[in-house]
Amino acid sequence: MKFFDMLYTMIQIFKPSLYAGAFLDEENKEELLKIIKPIHKNVKADHLTLKFGIDSDYIKNFEFGKNVELKVVGVVSDDKGQAVSVETNLSENKNPHITISIIDDVKVVYSNELIENNLIEKIETPIILSARLGISDGRKVFFEKPKTISKIILPVRPQPDTVSAIYLLKTFGTGHFLDIDKAKVEFLATLPEGDNHSSLLDKGILLVDVGGGIFDHHNKEEKTTASALVANYLCIEKSLYLQKLLEYTYRDDVFGKGTISDDQLDRAFGLSGLISALNKLHDKNPEKVVDYVLPLIEAHVSEEKKRAEDMPNEVEEKIANGQATTFTVKQRDKKLKVIIIESDNTSLPGFLRSKLGGSYDVVAQRTPTGHVNILTRPTKRIDLRSLVATIRASELLLKKIPAEKDSRKLMITGRYEPIPEWYYDTATNSIQNGGTTPGDTKPTLIPKQSLSKILEVGLSEKFLTPMRPN
Repeated sequence: MKFFDMLYTMIQIFKPSLYAGAFLDEENKEELLKIIKPIHKNVKADHLTLKFGIDSDYIKNFEFGKNVELKVVGVVSDDKGQAVSVETNLSENKNPHITISIIDDVKVVYSNELIENNLIEKIETPIILSARLGISDGRKVFFEKPKTISKIILPVRPQPDTVSAIYLLKTFGTGHFLDIDKAKVEFLATLPEGDNHSSLLDKGILLVDVGGGIFDHHNKEEKTTASALVANYLCIEKSLYLQKLLEYTYRDDVFGKGTISDDQLDRAFGLSGLISALNKLHDKNPEKVVDYVLPLIEAHVSEEKKRAEDMPNEVEEKIANGQATTFTVKQRDKKLKVIIIESDNTSLPGFLRSKLGGSYDVVAQRTPTGHVNILTRPTKRIDLRSLVATIRASELLLKKIPAEKDSRKLMITGRYEPIPEWYYDTATNSIQNGGTTPGDTKPTLIPKQSLSKILEVGLSEKFLTPMRPN
């Protein structure tokens, strides 16, 4: 697979799902809500989904802006959501509907489950509504067919800002520019005579940071960047997982400080320094620089998205489903915040120890294989000796191995020979049952229902008081 093809595959996985819908204007929405009174806090009543997860071929043949009639024939509700059933041959949905209202923390997609599991109450006189066909990316609705883009033009030499702008366009711009995710990147110092941003756009060519177009940040009244202009145009400027990228490009472009550190190694191996080096190495083929840097930005944003959206949702769901337990325990003069969670997500412990993830002092992660790894927040300086002794003593008991006569041997660092599956790492202040790649390490015999008690006893030093340093 070619390098750029691999990047395209990555972007396809990460990009937001587009959906086609029949959208109500305010007048039709008000008409619907006069008859069907909302019963939940969050009122929607804005569209009927025709198809979710559409591709470029679907968009090319879609009848943008076409006016259609929707026939509302029934209503259904429960303690989470409320929807109306729509009689139409436009939608590929098994149960065509319009979501009317939902409670907090429930998404509109719940209406599918609502209709499947509840009896629809027929409406005596069907409600006829007028709607308009459009495509949405979840943030904006498009009623006009987007321009097909085959090329993205940059000025000479890629910079962090312009490469970031390309990433945003290719990842989030499909609904605004057709085939933008497959567009080739080329470089022009000056535009062809007689052409400008608009005329080139009609030819399928999009300008970034050149030619005075919508994504050219030069000569703007306020200092900005090409990536910021793209983010604003795509209505993604407030996305939490893009904030670091946008702040970095602004700092690099406006102040020339992509890397603040004065350390020469930091500056050389920071992204700005590496892009500069790539520009010198590939001065005849600047498109290669874009190919090399895009996957790095993709990796950063993917991880930020996990931290800002995916992992908070995962933790919330696991707590609600009983797959995560939280509690506090006192160790000497310290109050420790602890979480035990079932997951195979290797990024989760780091997130949970961060401020965004709840600032947990101790994270015990139990994987589907039964392995348990216990990690701590470095700044808290937690003493794990009593806990590792408690774990090892419990394991000896479960294995029916005679108890250790000298209980303090249970606190040794590294491996304790009778129980090799538990490793006490003082360098990372963690207790690991195989780590992220357990290999041949056997999972613990400690049942998950006993973990809370073992952590509480071990961390509070009720089982064994560690030796005090001299």
